[in-house]
Amino acid sequence: MRSILIAFIVVLATAAAAAPSTAAPSARAVVEAKFAAVNRHAVADVVALYAPDAVVTASDFCQPRGGRDDVRRTYEAIIAGVPDVVADVQEMIVEGDRVAVKFVVRSRIPGRAFDVPILDFFTVRDGLIVRDDGVFDNRGRACTP
Repeated sequence: MRSILIAFIVVLATAAAAAPSTAAPSARAVVEAKFAAVNRHAVADVVALYAPDAVVTASDFCQPRGGRDDVRRTYEAIIAGVPDVVADVQEMIVEGDRVAVKFVVRSRIPGRAFDVPILDFFTVRDGLIVRDDGVFDNRGRACTP
């Protein structure tokens, strides 16, 4: 009887070890995927990384934006307005579910080229971005609704 019990435990342990992991990706992996999707201009992929009730703030927003529809609207507007936009991540610090990123948004469109340094602070839960706070010099421009 004891050998049957041991065999059963071994089978259960082996099955558990072989089972696919259902753990959510790390906060770092989620934020890295977000920047990769931005640089591919893959708006649907960016949106999929945000929680349905995510809160997004930025120096040029009049008020916080919320949810995937606002994330979609924001990134569609960025890509439409700056079709060659890229985000060059320079530094990333991760502490649990929080990620701080220092990056530069760049465009090289003749006559409109720019480099904008940005600090972005993310909170990730269950593999999705639940908060995204971007801070940069808006140069006194009016906010966007």
